[in-house]
Amino acid sequence: MYYWPPDVSDANLLESWTELFTRAGYETTDNRDHEPGFEKVAIYVDPAEMLPSHVARSDGRVWKSKLGKGQDIDHLSLDVLEGNEKDEYGIVDRVLRRPIKP
Repeated sequence: MYYWPPDVSDANLLESWTELFTRAGYETTDNRDHEPGFEKVAIYVDPAEMLPSHVARSDGRVWKSKLGKGQDIDHLSLDVLEGNEKDEYGIVDRVLRRPIKP
């Protein structure tokens, strides 16, 4: 079960996913590295259709991903889950960040 705000357009569009995070205080960045003091999200897309397929989250030290039911992993790089259209998670298209609240 999940919640999608009624005033945000189609849930399967990259721009819609980006809007959700910007409403939560995130801003887009070109920096894919960990940044102390910032939490980040990376949106993966299917490269053939450019539709969102996965989100990874960084706490400033490590990326975290949920892979299937009940499987959470930590990974140092976004590259670990990147691949091509045959891979489940796709490629990172967008990274957003916001300051970590004290």
